[in-house]
Amino acid sequence: MGAFTLVLFYSFIGSMLVWGSTLYVLINQTDKSILPANYYEQQIPQILGYVDQQKDALLSPSKQNALEHVILTKGMQYQIVNLKGQIVYGWKGQTFVNSPEDVLSKLNRSEKQGGKYINYHPILDSQKKLKGMLVLRYSLSVSSNNPGNGLLVMLILCSLIAPFFFIVLFSFIFARKLGKRLEPSIARIIGGARRIQQNDLNFSVAGAGGSKELIELSDAFEEMRIALEQSLKWEWKLEQERRDMISAIAHDLRTPLTIIQGHVDNLIESGARRPERLEKYLLTIQNSTQRADKMLTELLFMNKIDTPDFVLQYTRADLLAFCERKKDEYALLCREKWIAFDFSYVNRRCDQEQQFLVDTSRLEQVFDNVITNSLRFTPVEGRIEWTVIVEETQITFDMKDTGKGFSALDLRRMFDKFYTGDPSRSLDKGHSGLGLYTAQLLITKHGGHIEAGNRVEGGAQVIITVPCKKA
Repeated sequence: MGAFTLVLFYSFIGSMLVWGSTLYVLINQTDKSILPANYYEQQIPQILGYVDQQKDALLSPSKQNALEHVILTKGMQYQIVNLKGQIVYGWKGQTFVNSPEDVLSKLNRSEKQGGKYINYHPILDSQKKLKGMLVLRYSLSVSSNNPGNGLLVMLILCSLIAPFFFIVLFSFIFARKLGKRLEPSIARIIGGARRIQQNDLNFSVAGAGGSKELIELSDAFEEMRIALEQSLKWEWKLEQERRDMISAIAHDLRTPLTIIQGHVDNLIESGARRPERLEKYLLTIQNSTQRADKMLTELLFMNKIDTPDFVLQYTRADLLAFCERKKDEYALLCREKWIAFDFSYVNRRCDQEQQFLVDTSRLEQVFDNVITNSLRFTPVEGRIEWTVIVEETQITFDMKDTGKGFSALDLRRMFDKFYTGDPSRSLDKGHSGLGLYTAQLLITKHGGHIEAGNRVEGGAQVIITVPCKKA
């Protein structure tokens, strides 16, 4: 039940209690304290009878107390007036008789003034001679000065204001209670907002208590914090990659540019005097230029494939023929470095199909990168193995070598952009650090997976799997 409903419910209960109490008082006290509108008019015969009985003795002030026991002075006003029109005693708030002539003219009369009724009654002596006058002032309204009217008015007012009073009262009570219940959660969210302002996202507001609305708010705030944290981490990662890229490009281009600069200086200084060295210098400059151009080409290609709109160019290809061609290339490179190369091709498909949809140029790029790395780190008289296994749903390319294997740092960062390898393991710095990163992107776009690790018997191993798409 919501707080608003509870406020209305308790306000209704409180109002019903007040109304019930008012009704009870009205029922039980009407005959005792709530007088009818003509109550005072009904008392007049009794009062006049008492006046006629006392006669002119009432003109003595000593009779005032006795007279007021007969007249209800809380609801009626009276005056004892002599023949001169003077008030002997009684109510003096207003003068009704101003002269002897008024006494004679108003005898035994009644009149109405300002909503009140005025009754004039003669006071006679024992000889029936006129000695004075009794003036009675009273009302015929329920709201007159009857003794019970104050209680009636108070009860009516309480009944009218009871609903509003209880609504305000219970609203205040529930607001304080709700405030105490929500304060910790609100403070937690406010604190989280301030920490975000200070670029501190290492906190959580999940599980904040309070109302259903506040729980939803805290959950939404937590989702926003997580999204912002992920966004900032991605931004920090991009920034780090940008710095790594600049560092890698500067480092990798410095070597060929330094070589070019040195040979150009030598040509300027002694090229004319020693023409036999000219061809050697120019060849070195050409190689260094090609090396720098290759690095820039890799960088441009990485930027190209690192976008969502890059797509592979699938073609129908004979996988066995493709692998045989690459095997011959790799075997030749291995012989030049006195490294043994073993190749095996296993087709486990029931239909022995060899034609598949692949982007051979991109796969070739990946294989070249992996085998080149193996050649760099495999010693003389070492061995490189390449196994291709074709199955019903996937194709596996398993490449192993007997080199140093990957270091702990390599295993953590080998697929990071611009990672150029563990300095303790690297034999040279002639690469941009984009090889395995690019290979992972290309295999991922094929819908496959690439993983690398160390063999138990020593050396590195790279396993690539791609879906088997039949042509």
